[in-house]
Amino acid sequence: MHKKLAIFTALAVLGVIGAGSAVAGQPDNPGCFGQGRAAWATANGSNGHEEPGVGYYASSRAGTNGSENQDYKTTCGGDPS
Repeated sequence: MHKKLAIFTALAVLGVIGAGSAVAGQPDNPGCFGQGRAAWATANGSNGHEEPGVGYYASSRAGTNGSENQDYKTTCGGDPS
């Protein structure tokens, strides 16, 4: 009787653990946001606060920077699917 209870308990625990371990979705194009930012900053970073420098665009996007970055990441395939 104790052996059956132990086996049932072990199987129940394994079933709960198996059902609870979901695999997270992966982006179609992982790293696209960071790669795009790095490429743009490399091409334009030395211009500072003058157009087209990084500082110029950073200050002009102060209120919408987060949503613009999210939109770009979604567009380039960086969101988990």
